[in-house]
Amino acid sequence: MDFKIGVLADGFQLPFEQAIAESAKLGIDGVQIYAVSGDLAPENVTPEILREKKNILNHYGIKISAICGDLGGHGFENKDENAARVEKSKKIVDTALQLGTNIITTHIGVVPEDSQSEKYKTMQEACNQLAEYADGN
Repeated sequence: MDFKIGVLADGFQLPFEQAIAESAKLGIDGVQIYAVSGDLAPENVTPEILREKKNILNHYGIKISAICGDLGGHGFENKDENAARVEKSKKIVDTALQLGTNIITTHIGVVPEDSQSEKYKTMQEACNQLAEYADGN
């Protein structure tokens, strides 16, 4: 079986292009990158930024294996915050697709054991909204 090796690009603690260059030097096949802050944050990403990132990736022969869309805090546990969190996450889905991956990781929060609890249902509703959005794209 042929296994590919990937890394979290931010783990190098270098600017994007240098992290991608270092990945290539190490023979890495793919990288996971964060899309919640910096250039790739939903509020900052532009077609130009996406084109620049794709050019860098192509130059070094590196693929995006996944996008991390972890918004921090308590994930999707708080119903009052979820509308904004779901909308931001939808934009992260868009960014991932534009960068050539359909794998998005996040943390939804601590899932209660009781599947009938309000918190469980709140988290499930947010995940369902994101799944439906991603499935439609």
